[in-house]
This record gives sequence, structure tokens and C-alpha cells, in this order.
Amino acid sequence: MSEPVISLSIAIIVIILSVIIFRPSSRFLSRWRQIRQDKQRVFMEDALKHLYECERNNDNCTLKSVAGALAQNSDKATTIMTKLESSNLVQLSQQTFQLTEEGRDYALRIIRLHRLWERYLAEETGVPESSWHKEADIQEHNLTAEQAEMLNRRLGNPLYDPHGDPIPTPSGELPAERGMTLNKLEVGKNALITHIEDEPHSIYEKLVKNGFHLGMQIQIKNKHKNNYNLVVDGHTKTISQLEVLNINVSPISDKQTIEFTTTTLDSLKIGQFGEIIAISKACHGQQRRRLMDFGILPGTDISVEMESLGGDPIAYFIRGTTIALRRDQAKMIHIKPVMEN
Repeated sequence: MSEPVISLSIAIIVIILSVIIFRPSSRFLSRWRQIRQDKQRVFMEDALKHLYECERNNDNCTLKSVAGALAQNSDKATTIMTKLESSNLVQLSQQTFQLTEEGRDYALRIIRLHRLWERYLAEETGVPESSWHKEADIQEHNLTAEQAEMLNRRLGNPLYDPHGDPIPTPSGELPAERGMTLNKLEVGKNALITHIEDEPHSIYEKLVKNGFHLGMQIQIKNKHKNNYNLVVDGHTKTISQLEVLNINVSPISDKQTIEFTTTTLDSLKIGQFGEIIAISKACHGQQRRRLMDFGILPGTDISVEMESLGGDPIAYFIRGTTIALRRDQAKMIHIKPVMEN
């Protein structure tokens, strides 16, 4: 077949496919338009969240900051902000964007969906903590208001997400933010962690890997120029000045203080006994409820009955029953070793 005939055949095929795909009644075209519209809506909603955070932190929101937050070039950011402005969701004043009242309400609705979904992931699923924020970033754009209310009721109308951020009500009201940044806590004073900032993700991930979780008891042993030495649920930890600013705490009285030991359940040998002091706050959701259902509560005695051939899991005797725990679960249970009666 000659080259002109081949070229003509290809051109005809392309024309036919174009007519099929891009005709007004084409399902493909309709779906493509829907995907494009959804993607545009996600960018606009993310921009509104960025503006809200800027206002909350008393920062100026500029076109450059929007482009950076959305990981888009300035032309794309301009298109997004122009649409938000024409929708009366934002207004521009002296090169700084500000939310209108309508825009602030919209931003709070998205934030509500995000934080409810994070709470759901923490309480009802086995999704790793480091993935909660990214998963919620996706679902916040997919949930309807009705679905959000169903989720809210299922979770028991929570006031805070698993990081300690307040969850807006349907009317846009916010519970009070709790605590102060850790750097303001007096050396030697005990406090509880009430909030761990999950952005930037790199710092949050470091804190999670280092064992920091909401509700843990914390004390500053000493401050240095570049880092802080801490005692967290009985364990010594060192973190940077930058990480310190991502943790909020609330001071507690001596009566509320728990004297943690560095001993955890996994350290006991066969035949040894311990008294449970507390379950680490690193253990949450389904896993925490399962341990409590086993009777693992403060003041309860527990002993080691036997180990599997590989040393994991381990069989424990508690409240007249034998239970099996993995070693990583046992590491989350603080105990005080006791002598057998």
C-alpha cells in the first residue's frame, strides 16, 4: 500500500474517532467534562482551605502562596482565584486575598469533612496514622453534607480530630483550640499533649515515628539551643526546636500526674507478674478497644504464661483468662513489675 493511501486511511480513522468521542451526546465527552470540573472544584476547595489557614495564622495569602499550596504554576493559580473571586468566595485587596463570609463558610465545611474523616480513620480503621491526612485530603472532596452528618453521629459527635484540631459544627462554629505550644511549658512541669500539627507532613511524620501521640504525658527535662530533652510517658526523647513548635500541651496538676516506669509488658519473662499502669496513647481506635476488652486496665495484675516458638505472640494470664498478644502490642502497655504472692 502506498504512503499517501496509508496517510489518508489514518486521517479518516482519526476523523471518525473524533466524531464518535466528541459529539455532544458522547458519554466519553460527558465523563471527560465531569472529571475536569471535579478536578477544578478540588483545586478551588483546596485554595479556600489555604486562605483559611493563612487567616488563622495571620499570614498574607498571595497568588504565590496559593500556587505553592496547590503545587501549580502562577497561571493556573490565577485561573483558580479568578473563579473564586467571581463566585464571591474571595476578594483581593492590595495583592492579598481574603475570604468573604461565604468563602469562610465554604472553607469550614471542607475542613469539617476532612477532620471527621480523620477521626473515622483513627477510630474505625487500621489505616496507619501517617496516612490519615492524605486519605482525608481525598475524601473531603467526595463526601456530601448528609454523609458527613451520618459519620458525625456514628462517631458520637466528636469535638476534635485525632490530632487535636477542633471540628467545625455544621453551622461553622469552632470548639476552642486547646493548650499552648510546648516551648512555653516550664521545665519540670507535667502536661498532656493536646494537639500535634499535621503540616508540614515531614515534621508530623517524624513526631509520629518518634512515638508522640495525643493524650500522652510530657515533661521538659531541659532546653538546649537546638533541641529539647523530654520525658514522654516515662520514656526519654530528644526533638528539635522546629518539632517542639508543632506540639501543643495543657499543664496538669500533681494529682493528675501518672508516674510512668520505663517497663512495658513485653519485658516480662515466663512466670513473672506485673501491674498494669496504663496503655500508651500510641494505641488507639480498634486496637485500644480490643486491649480494654481483654481487661487490660490500670491496676490489673497480669503474668506471662508461655511464648510461641518464635517468641511472638505471647500468652498472658489476666482476670482468670489466657490471652495472646503480639510483642508490638505488649510494648504499648506500661506496667510495674510485682513479686508473686
